[in-house]
Amino acid sequence: MTGRDSSPPVAAWLKLLTASVLVFATWTAVRHADQPLLEFHSFRQTQTALTSFWIMEEGPRLAYQTPVSGYPWAIPQEFPLYQMIAAAVAKAGHLDLDAVGRLLSFAFLVACAWPATVVVERLKLPAATAWSFCALLWSSPLYLFWGRSFMIETAALFFAFASVPFALDLVRGPSTWRSAWICAAFGTLAALQKFTTSAPVSMVMGVLWLWSWRSAGGIRQAGRQGLLQIAAALVLPLLVAGAWTVYAGSVTRENPMGNEYAALVPRWILGTLAQRFSGPDWITLLWHRTLAQNAGGFLGVALIAGAFALPGPARIRAVVLTGLALFVAPLLIFTNLQFVHAYYQTGCVLFLIGGLASAVALLQAVVPHGAVVPGITALLVASNIMEFRKSYGPMLRTRFDAAHNSTLAVAAVLREHTVPGTGIVVFGQDWSSETPYYARRRSFAVPDWFSRYDQVWAEPAKFLGDTPLGAVVVFPGSRVIDPARIARKLADNPGWRLLEVQGCRILLVH
Repeated sequence: MTGRDSSPPVAAWLKLLTASVLVFATWTAVRHADQPLLEFHSFRQTQTALTSFWIMEEGPRLAYQTPVSGYPWAIPQEFPLYQMIAAAVAKAGHLDLDAVGRLLSFAFLVACAWPATVVVERLKLPAATAWSFCALLWSSPLYLFWGRSFMIETAALFFAFASVPFALDLVRGPSTWRSAWICAAFGTLAALQKFTTSAPVSMVMGVLWLWSWRSAGGIRQAGRQGLLQIAAALVLPLLVAGAWTVYAGSVTRENPMGNEYAALVPRWILGTLAQRFSGPDWITLLWHRTLAQNAGGFLGVALIAGAFALPGPARIRAVVLTGLALFVAPLLIFTNLQFVHAYYQTGCVLFLIGGLASAVALLQAVVPHGAVVPGITALLVASNIMEFRKSYGPMLRTRFDAAHNSTLAVAAVLREHTVPGTGIVVFGQDWSSETPYYARRRSFAVPDWFSRYDQVWAEPAKFLGDTPLGAVVVFPGSRVIDPARIARKLADNPGWRLLEVQGCRILLVH
């Protein structure tokens, strides 16, 4: 990690600090790699893993299977790049899929060091900036926890971040087709993996490009080639992602539950205008989830504010401002998603950390002492580690097993008492993939909002296509948990039998 400017050499103990943080982050990821995917947001983690499992079983396909919402089994959302890599590695190495998915996610997080280094070189920032950035990124509670989850977040983040240095080539010039196509390649992978992560990055880079041509003839000064290059770099990925979204939507609507879900998604993703002006929501997003936990709290705020108040190179202040824009844009665009799902901030807090690391580097220009950047970075890292121990640490220390977790207990019974190739219908877990994934059975997890909920209870086999019904599972809290209703179901189906596991009813068909 070296810059091309004339800044002082990176202090040896800043390198040691960053290396130590990487060792700690790696130890955390590896030590807890075998933890079942039942921690925070297990709904999304097991859904991702379920796709990977069925790719392992039946191979990759565009209309990939996520058999949690009944027949037909395909309800594609993102392009399954991360899921296919996880499946390929686990299958080739005969490895545990949970661990492979977690460590793959962590590998993408570590790989973010490469675009960070390239950005520092491109912008001729102090060489210590990249080291400080990596130390802050890898010690951030958000990334220490979600960076080892079985989700697509860090893969999408890496691809989006990797497009940035090449987008900067087009913004700052001289632009080349090489930079345009590399930017387009990474941008396309990011957009296919997670549009809500990539789109704000493309938008901010596009605004920077327009701003760079604000004088000397405006956008016309770019010329035809410049316009084509920026279109290839920033617009092409959005078009490809749009085509995928249309295709995925058409497949999803063939599924009865998926069709109802698709109608709810657009409004739910964006949120409401009132939400964008909600003070409590913004306090939660900006302070509790980001600045307080991942940016040193008031120290981080003071450093970022100081970047605009203290003298120093203007280019560093521009980097801080750009980092803030990349951080805030997703919060403004996808407000409800960001508020409801705490892990969504993984797509943008990296850029806040980039701005913070640049603000720390700016102190070197104001206070030319070799201990400034390492010392401030160490304080911020210490703050991150303490916040991690308070916030996510207890969840990492939780051990999940069938003796204490109803999902794992039910899944074990289903694997033992149902035949592979049969399907299950699950009530009382919304449309979560937790039980379907650990039971290793195709399923219909019936959400309360599904308009044909009562019909599924009456005719569960009808919603599994040609997959034979193996069991019906009723978790506490379900609308059909009433013992009398279950007794009538058993009376109507003499061949069925009832098992009770940790408060859950399992109606075995055979």
